[in-house]
Amino acid sequence: MPTSGLSIILRILDNENRLVERADQKSISLLSILGVFMVFFIVYYRVIPINALTMTLILLYFIFALASIINLIMAIRPRIKKEKGAKTDNQIASARDPAFFTGISSFPDVAAYKDSLQKTLEDESSVNDIYIRQIYSVARINSVKYKFVQRGVTLVIITLIIELIIITYLFTYHMSTGLEIMPPIN
Repeated sequence: MPTSGLSIILRILDNENRLVERADQKSISLLSILGVFMVFFIVYYRVIPINALTMTLILLYFIFALASIINLIMAIRPRIKKEKGAKTDNQIASARDPAFFTGISSFPDVAAYKDSLQKTLEDESSVNDIYIRQIYSVARINSVKYKFVQRGVTLVIITLIIELIIITYLFTYHMSTGLEIMPPIN
């Protein structure tokens, strides 16, 4: 493959790695936002009147908040299942891939890694194969990450809507009973 082909492969790999970073950033941001709103909710938890409606809303709130947290954590650290069936190119290829983390860390020392890397670099097609396998692996990770990010976004939105419903109910409840709008926090 000409040098321009290798540069295209490297650009694709770089783009996939950036998508991994974006998924992690989105998940961390959503966890932070959810944390801020949960603190606000917990502070005013003691002034929520106990009745069937509020207990149902609180239960739903905590279920959706927990589901949001689980999905966002799974987006940061997804579990990738190995494909079953026939041997893949990854299994046929050398068990010690000198360009990917798990392969690099499997070498006993620097000299063995250096020898393997030099042998690999001598054959341009093997270099391309290594990067193509990396692109495929990172793309599979991205598909799992973004599945959890999408679920997490939906669950965070539902959680915040439930919290807003509870806050609105609190406001109307305290206004209708003639109490202060929100009792002070002691």
